[in-house]
Amino acid sequence: MAGVIARTYDFDIIHSHDWLTYPAGIHAKNILGKPLVIHVHATDFDRSRGNVNPQVYQIEKDGMDNADHIICVSELTRRTVIDKYYQDPNKVTTVHNAVEPLSPEILALNPSKPANDKIVTFLGRITMQKGPEYFVEAAACVLSKAKHIRFVMAGSGDMMEQMIYLAAQRGISDRFHFTGFLKGKQVYEMLKRSDVYIMPSVSEPFGISPLEAMQCGIPTIISKQSGCAEILDKAIKTDYWDVEAMADAVYSICTYPAMAEFLSVEGKREVDEIKWEYAGQKVRNIYDNLSK
Repeated sequence: MAGVIARTYDFDIIHSHDWLTYPAGIHAKNILGKPLVIHVHATDFDRSRGNVNPQVYQIEKDGMDNADHIICVSELTRRTVIDKYYQDPNKVTTVHNAVEPLSPEILALNPSKPANDKIVTFLGRITMQKGPEYFVEAAACVLSKAKHIRFVMAGSGDMMEQMIYLAAQRGISDRFHFTGFLKGKQVYEMLKRSDVYIMPSVSEPFGISPLEAMQCGIPTIISKQSGCAEILDKAIKTDYWDVEAMADAVYSICTYPAMAEFLSVEGKREVDEIKWEYAGQKVRNIYDNLSK
């Protein structure tokens, strides 16, 4: 199909996103002789916690070897591309992601919240890359000293059943909730019900969900092992494995209104200045340099 399209239309640049499209991009480049840009949103090192699939790795490396330029969503990912895939640093550029402005419909959402309980939310795929077990362990730490907090794991994934059992083993099932998969407006209804948002990812090339939470004015905790930590100053950062630090941050936000207010107001102000048009201009500059 890539060959048919390449023979039918004329392009200036071929742009492939992640490993599934690299073979098509290489094929189109071979037919057209036009520059190939590949966009690395994640590598198999992120998805597998280092237990890399050799076939996927080879497809990723072939794409990078054949690319005229490589765009990475974070400096974290750029270092992986250079160090693990042996790419020339001069052809690898970081362009951080951004976030869409909230629509009037989303801004108008005002879901009901429990009167006396604080809500702490994990929202994403319940897979090993996202570190869900660290969220459950942090919840157990917090609930050992505070009973006015509820924890929500929103999403689905191959570790969901394991997390249900873990919450039961820790004796916190009465304060721990699983919503299943959420989409569209449901995501923002959940965020707007939350008092704290946590992304404890083990390896997150970027991670847009904290930006979406901060847009909603939700105090946010992220792992230092995430790409978005490179551009966010008004979020609390902990190592993904440091369950006690995560628990301390949750307890502090839920206990001290001044801290929650600061992170809410300043976090929203910061993320409102992270715009796609800036990322788009960086991509356009890369195109222009390749076209010269």
